[in-house]
This record gives sequence, structure tokens and C-alpha cells, in this order.
Amino acid sequence: MKKIAFTLTFLSLFFLPTKAQELNALLIELDKCVEQKEQYRTPRHHRIDSLKVMLRTTQGTKLSHVYEALYQQYSHFCTDSALFYLDCLGNLPETKEDTGRSTQVELNRAEQLAIMGAYNDAEGIVNSLVPEQMDTPTRTRYYHVCRTIYGWMADYMRNTPTLSSQLLQKTHLYRDSIINIEQDEISRDVVKADYLLASDRENEVKAVLNKHIGQAKNEQKSYIYFILSETSRVQNNREEQMHYLALAAIEDLRRGVTEYAALPILANLLMERGDIERAYNYLFCSLEDANYCNAKLRSVEISEIFPIIEKAYKQKEREARKTEHMLFLGLSLLVILLALVALYLRSQMHKLSLVRKKLAEANGQLTVANKQLGVRNENLQESNMMLQQMDKVKEEYIALFLDRCRKYITDLENFRKSLLKLAKNNQHAELMKTLKDDTLIESEQQRFYSDFDEAFLDIHPHFVENFNALLCPEDRITPKKHERLNTELRIFALIRLGVTDTAQIAQFLDYSMPTIYNYRSRIRSKSLYPKEEFEAKLMEL
Repeated sequence: MKKIAFTLTFLSLFFLPTKAQELNALLIELDKCVEQKEQYRTPRHHRIDSLKVMLRTTQGTKLSHVYEALYQQYSHFCTDSALFYLDCLGNLPETKEDTGRSTQVELNRAEQLAIMGAYNDAEGIVNSLVPEQMDTPTRTRYYHVCRTIYGWMADYMRNTPTLSSQLLQKTHLYRDSIINIEQDEISRDVVKADYLLASDRENEVKAVLNKHIGQAKNEQKSYIYFILSETSRVQNNREEQMHYLALAAIEDLRRGVTEYAALPILANLLMERGDIERAYNYLFCSLEDANYCNAKLRSVEISEIFPIIEKAYKQKEREARKTEHMLFLGLSLLVILLALVALYLRSQMHKLSLVRKKLAEANGQLTVANKQLGVRNENLQESNMMLQQMDKVKEEYIALFLDRCRKYITDLENFRKSLLKLAKNNQHAELMKTLKDDTLIESEQQRFYSDFDEAFLDIHPHFVENFNALLCPEDRITPKKHERLNTELRIFALIRLGVTDTAQIAQFLDYSMPTIYNYRSRIRSKSLYPKEEFEAKLMEL
């Protein structure tokens, strides 16, 4: 058992995919997502266009639903447009009159301002709100927005450790508040995992998040993968961190958003690993999207590492161009060398042409002799092949007919025993009936014809077509459906085998001599050739 276990373990090293292979497959998939990101955003653009068309014809209370839907489409996609439709929603009379709805608008505005980097304005909005006066869903949303704002502010102020530490403490408190009030299990566990990670309890994070990956929505799944990547970073597992970052980036791009964090971080790690071109493409994509969304924090984060990657990318390009120049120089030298070799060979070829002319005459004479010898060799080879085939055929059909003879002897013995039994039992009437019955003879005759047909057509498979070619088109012979040869064809098959005597053919086929003679005469009269030539053609088939 130990040997089997060791063998299975050894084989698994070759057949199970490694982490590196999984990561490489994810990066290839992410490359496609980056290349096709506009295709993933097409449905979002279509929804926005449809809502704008609806906006022209909508009035009254339904107008707020259209503004809300437009905001949702622009959130984390284009903050300027998101804020515009939030303002439109906030200015509606029914929004101003509804405290809960008005609070939701203000929380959404604070989130969009934070994305744009207007942290003071965003903080001013959340500080102006009183969470104790909110219902549970609104208060939950309030804590989420506060956690987001102070978390982003801490990231933005990380170069000021004291202030950043204070902001992180506030973020931690809001995480705790969310855990106590959040009703959605997945959202609560995502924040809980973030809380555990911030509390240096990273070993507990995976147990909290892994159970939700299959059920999480796209946005939640992106958060789960990002927190798992941060957990791997803290655990100093760089390859696993890249694995989760790639998964998060794929989810972000497929959702069609332009504000995200995973892709630029992954680009930085790829640069450190030496994958400069892919890192440059990812970071350029991130910068393009952050500028489109007007996401200040993302733009700042990308701007810090973009010059480094761009410098490495340009250095790689310079090295590639240098390599190209070296290759070009090498190819140029090779072309010159080849030209010199060609000139030398040309002079040698001229000298050789004189020798060739002298050899040509000798070769001509040898060619004639070789052709004659070749013809003889071919004839000998064909003769040998024919002899070998004939020997093989003889062996096969000697065995076949020996087997048939043995069977005839056995059948006759069985028939004799049955007659002897009838005679011993004084069953004279039954004995006479059996002796008069020619069914056995007819059956054996038909079996004999079938064996002959099969043996002959194995030797001459195209006999029927070739024989009919000797006859007039209207007189050509076609065997019945279940026959391979009929009587006329069997007569001439025997002639082709060398049995030309009419009496022998009649005896062979169990016909009278006049019948065989009439068949032969009738077929010869339908031939395209005179009698002598017809028989000669027949023997050539």
C-alpha cells in the first residue's frame, strides 16, 4: 500500500495543475478581459441610453425611479454623471419631503465625492447626518459609507502615519458597527473578514469567506477575492495574492466598472516578477479607467507606480530594439557572406559544368544499360510477386477444398447412418422416400456453386465487369440479387481457368453437354469480337 501511495503521489506531480499553471491561466483570461473591456461595458451603455430615452417621457413620481436607476448605472463608472443624477433626484419635491430618501441621496453623494477624492466634503456630509434617527437599512448604509470614506482617507494619508492611524481606527469602529447591524450574511461576513484582517487575525479570514464564494453576487465576489488577496499579502504568500487579485480584477472588468483596486496592485506585483509588458498593459488600462471615472485615489495610487513601470517598459523596448538591431546586423553580415559563397559556388559550378559534359556521355550509356537492367528487374519482381500470390492462393484454396471434401465425407457418413437406421427399423417406406428425395443433392450443389463463385472471384475480382466489356451493351450479363455468378458466367469462368472441354464443363456444373454447347454458342454470338479473338480476350481477363 505504501508503494501504491508513493506512486500516486509521484504521478500527481506531473498531472495535477500547479499553482503557477493556475495563475498563468488566470492571467491569460485577464488579458482577454482587458482587451475586451469595452464589450463588457456595452450592456451598461445600452441600459443608460434606454433610461435617458425613458427620461424624456417620464413625469411625476416615476421620475425619481429613472434618476435612481441612472445613478446606479453611473456609480463606480463615471462619478460626474452619477453626481448629476443624484442632484436631479435630490431636487425632486418627493425626495425633499421624504427624510429617508433624502438621507440615502446624501449618503450616495458622500460616496461619490469620496471616489473623486473630495474627502472633506464627503466627511462633512456624513457628519451632518444623525444615524440614531435612521431606520436599520439606512443606518447600515451609513456605516458602510463611513467605513469606505475613512478607509480611503487612511490610504490617501498613508505618508502621514499619525493621521493615517487615526483614520484607520475610525474605519475599524465602523466595521464593528456594520457587523452588529448588517442583516445580509454575505455583506456582514465580508466586513467581518476585513475586521479580522485589520485585527491581525488573518488566519481566520479564509474560513469566513470561502463558504460564500459560490453564492456571492459579482460585486460581493470581487470584495471577497480582494480581501483574500490582502490576507495572502499579510501572510507573505505572493503567488496566492496574485491569484486572488487576478480573480478580483476579472470580476471587476466583467461587471463593467471603471473604479477598482485589484488590477493596479496586480500590475505592480507583475512588474516585480519581471512581467513588464503585461504589467504595463494592466496599469495603462487602470489609469485610463480611473481617469474616465474621475476616481482620485485610484489615479494617485496608479500615478505612484506608473512611472516605474513605464520606465521598465521603455527599457525593455530599448533592449528589444537593440536586440533587433543586432539581429539585423547579423542578418546583413549573413547575407553578405551568403553572397560571397554564392559567387564562389558559381565559379566552381562553371568548372564542374565542363566535367559534367564529359560525364554526360558516359552517364547516357550507363542510363541505357540501367534502363534495360531495370526493366528486367521489374519483370522479375512482377513475376516473383505473381508467383508468391499464386502460391498463397493455392495454399488458401487447397485448404478450403480439403475442408469441403472432409465435410462431404462427414455428410455422406451421416446420410449412410440415417439410411442404415431406417433399414434396421424396417422403415422401408421412409427409406424409399429418403432415397428418392434429392434435396440434399440440390443443397450440396448450390453450396458447391457458392464456394466456386467465391474462390474464383477472389482470384479474379473484376471478372464480371471485364467479361461484360467483351459483349454488346444490350447483351451483358447481370447475376441475380443473391448470386455472384450465374450459369453463363460459370461456364466462361471455367474456360478462363483452362477447362475448355465441353464434357468436363457439363460434368463440373451438372448440365448436359448440349446445354453447355448452346450456352457457349449463344454467348459467342453476342461478343464484340470474332470467336478466336473472343477466346483470346477471355484468357487475358
